[in-house]
Amino acid sequence: MKTRVATALTRGDAKSAAEVLGAAVRAQLAGQTPSLTMVFASTQQPLEQMMPVLRRQLGGGTLLGTSTSGEFTEKGDAKSAAAIFAVAGDFEVFAGMGTGLKGDVEGAVRAAGAGLPRQRDGHPHCTTVLLLDPLAGKGEEATALAGAMLGNEARLAGGAAGDDLRMKQTYIGIDERVASDAIVLASIFSKEPLGVGVCHGHHPISSALTITRSEGNVVYEIDGRPAWQVWAEHTRASAAARGIDPAKLAPAEVGPYLLRYEAGLATGSSFRIRAPLARGDDGSLSFACGIPQGAVIRITESEQTAQVTSAREAARRARVQAGGAVVAGAVVFDCICRNLILGDRFASAVHSIAEELGSVPIAGFETYGEIALDAGEMSGFHNTTTVVLTFPVGS
Repeated sequence: MKTRVATALTRGDAKSAAEVLGAAVRAQLAGQTPSLTMVFASTQQPLEQMMPVLRRQLGGGTLLGTSTSGEFTEKGDAKSAAAIFAVAGDFEVFAGMGTGLKGDVEGAVRAAGAGLPRQRDGHPHCTTVLLLDPLAGKGEEATALAGAMLGNEARLAGGAAGDDLRMKQTYIGIDERVASDAIVLASIFSKEPLGVGVCHGHHPISSALTITRSEGNVVYEIDGRPAWQVWAEHTRASAAARGIDPAKLAPAEVGPYLLRYEAGLATGSSFRIRAPLARGDDGSLSFACGIPQGAVIRITESEQTAQVTSAREAARRARVQAGGAVVAGAVVFDCICRNLILGDRFASAVHSIAEELGSVPIAGFETYGEIALDAGEMSGFHNTTTVVLTFPVGS
């Protein structure tokens, strides 16, 4: 069965946005019921209001949802909007949710995966979408536990929900169930492999720094000094070139500032990006996932050209991983930090992804963290990164 993909982007209140998106999916799929639908909604379109309407509109298949900090399709990007991706074809999709992620990450992951089959006859390939609440601070741990639970051949792709940079509360959902402090796992079984590509465009601007005191996702000291003090010192020169003084930031400006200058966690000869989300009154920094004491990091930044190039490279890697098969469409999990860096050029990065895949329909959202874990890997949680999940055309 040939794969069909539908995408759409709209503004408006939750009910009217859901009706517009649902109608667009029905029209583009030409009567086929989607196997999987994902809705990406800003804080202006609460998921608990959108998803029941979409459930009735679509009539079947698995419906996933997440709150966002930006939305886009192959036609462009927006804020305070809602986007949708729906795919119909020879896929079998099974999903589950676990709650209480912050207090019991293992229990939440186990609950989300409890009903997921490990294999399906006639559909030998499986890729699992993972959505979670990043403000629980358990992104790294949840991703690793999900990979271990699903087995050595597990392949994960997904993203951490957003809330328009408010850093207050994020939401994810399945069908008509919506929750915060939660994780969703959705396994997609297919006859041909899906592709997962990941790439970031950051480079270090500091020397090697050691986390000397941390607890969970909160870093208190770096090289024996308050974390924010070290961050401000090592980013001051770069910020000054942008006309910014970290010592004079208003409280509302601290979060966006931190998302411009993120941690590069040493991983062998490379590094994995880790996003600081907030500054505490004591000078500590809260991250989107746990940062272990003793870890070696470098503070990083990225230029616009590198961000556009890395987005295209993520798409290329997804296409290669899927064996070069013709792509029908893709879901993109793209960090809000990349939008802050790119500004008006963010749309060009989105277009480059669609173009690299053959000018296909794509949809996605701006995240507080991205997930890409291939078979056999131990760590798959990323920040300021593009993750591309491709669907094959089929036969």
